[in-house]
Amino acid sequence: MKKFLVPIAVGVVVFGAVTAFAATLTVNSKSLAAGNGTVTACNNSAAASYTSTLATTGGNTGKYVVTGGTLTTDGLSPSACKGMSYKVTLLDGSNVSLGEATGNLADPTGDATLNFSGTPPLASAVVGIAVVITG
Repeated sequence: MKKFLVPIAVGVVVFGAVTAFAATLTVNSKSLAAGNGTVTACNNSAAASYTSTLATTGGNTGKYVVTGGTLTTDGLSPSACKGMSYKVTLLDGSNVSLGEATGNLADPTGDATLNFSGTPPLASAVVGIAVVITG
C-alpha cells in the first residue's frame, strides 16, 4: 500500500507546483483590440494596362517585353484615390508574379504611370494583372 502512496504524493506536489506557476503567469500588453469596421473604396473599378516594346538587347532580343503601363482610377479630378499607394502585379498563367510596379497615385487625377521593376517580362507570358490600392 505504501508503494502506491509515494507516486500519488509526488503527483499532488507536482500538480500543486504547476498550478502555482500558472496562477502567477501574467500577460502584459500596451494595447489589444478586436472588432470590425467598414472599409470604403475610393472608386468602383480601376483600369490597368501595359505597353510592350520589341527588345533589341539582352536575352529577349527580337521578342516583345513589357516596358511600362498606366493605372487609371475613377476618372475624376480631383480623384478620391489621389495620393493613395498602389501595387500592380503582372501575372503568368499560374498566378506567379512576373513584375511589379508600386508608387502613389497622382494628385489630382488618381492615375499613375507604371514602371515595372526588374528584368522586363515577356509580353506573351502576361495573362493577368492584379491591382491593389491602399490608403
